[in-house]
Amino acid sequence: MDDIDSQLVGGLTVLVAIADAKSFGRAAARLGMTQSGVSKAIAKLEARLGTRLVHRTSRAVELTDEGHALHERVAAHLAGIGEAAAEVAKSRDAVRGRLRVNVDPLFSRMVLAPKLAAFLLQHPGLELRIETRDRIGDLVSDGFDLAVRFGEPAPSGLIARRLFDARILTVAAPAYIERHGRPAQPQDLASDAHECILAIDPATGRPFDWEFRRGSECVGVRVNGRLTVTDSGTKLGACLAGFGIAQVIDLGLAHHVKHGDLITLFPDWSDERFPLYVYYVSRNHVPAKVRTFIDFIVASLGSQAAARSARKPRTSVAA
Repeated sequence: MDDIDSQLVGGLTVLVAIADAKSFGRAAARLGMTQSGVSKAIAKLEARLGTRLVHRTSRAVELTDEGHALHERVAAHLAGIGEAAAEVAKSRDAVRGRLRVNVDPLFSRMVLAPKLAAFLLQHPGLELRIETRDRIGDLVSDGFDLAVRFGEPAPSGLIARRLFDARILTVAAPAYIERHGRPAQPQDLASDAHECILAIDPATGRPFDWEFRRGSECVGVRVNGRLTVTDSGTKLGACLAGFGIAQVIDLGLAHHVKHGDLITLFPDWSDERFPLYVYYVSRNHVPAKVRTFIDFIVASLGSQAAARSARKPRTSVAA
């Protein structure tokens, strides 16, 4: 292998072209080279091997016995190299193989899960592995093709593409409001009369601060809570059960709000946004399976936004 280099492969390619075309000129046209370039390549190959490979006459070009022997041995290998390269180029546009995705648990449950069956039926050559984690980690060394996370990206060498800005809603179940009453304004949550469900920020290891936004106005409230969770599913489940008030990302909540399982508190203070990003290794030569899955995420988020817009007239949220 140490004796094989680009110049040797190039010379062998020229030899095969001459054998097929029977002409330096036609071989040069086929290879996109000048005729003198073809002649120099053969001369260098002959010098390297120490033998004459081509007979040149005024009428024709013929391979010597050594040239014929070399051609017979290398032609199939060069054709195989070309086929392999073409197959790799073709596979870039083929949605197939294994795709491993690191996904935020809430996003996976509320947005992806209901649509995965249709996606996989559309791409039968794809094997999809979804892993829900609370942080990205090292995307490359952990073997992931891409990741989907909420929150602003930390500095890294990854490509981060912003996909969506989700609203943060403050909600409670009717059972909770029956026991504790409905707070009239965000500052009421500082009272011991209310129980809030706290959630850990994976980036800091501490509970998220509670903020409420109305246009350019922002109010921070130090809330009370005996329950702290690390995943959004547990937070939503406890809230639906009536234990406490929760701040949740407005994804997949349409059903709960529509059927009265959850009540949106402080609708005038729901302008806080939490961004969603997709991360992948490089913007150059992105595999088709990665590009297709990102398109699938964008389409899924589009349907979420459409559902949210469709239910706006039935709520009391101020425009």
